[in-house]
Amino acid sequence: MSKDARNPVELTAEAKNKFEECVAAFAVCGFGADGPLKDTTFAEIEEFGHEVGRMVARAVDERLAIQHASHFRGAASCPTCGNDCPVKETPATRDLQTCDGNVPLHEPVCHCSVCHRDFFPSTHHVAD
Repeated sequence: MSKDARNPVELTAEAKNKFEECVAAFAVCGFGADGPLKDTTFAEIEEFGHEVGRMVARAVDERLAIQHASHFRGAASCPTCGNDCPVKETPATRDLQTCDGNVPLHEPVCHCSVCHRDFFPSTHHVAD
């Protein structure tokens, strides 16, 4: 998480340049190389900007969730019997409804061979 999620994200100079390139590419995708036509309303421009923002938000959420899931390696204790269970190589994937739309959530999953149950490990029970 950023230092304070309520504060704006601070970008490096390189990230700012890449961001500007992305913004320019999005604008071309939405309105062409010459920009919006003369009769385009600001509301149409604004709605396009919001849709791009939601698309970026979903992509960032998915990327960070994948990175977060990679921390869950090793073994986790079964919440039912306490047996140490390895985290499966392939995470479970499901769509998570966010305020910006559906985001595929990749969750680490363990299977207990004693209880014959799957469970999602928590940060407090995973040992590297």
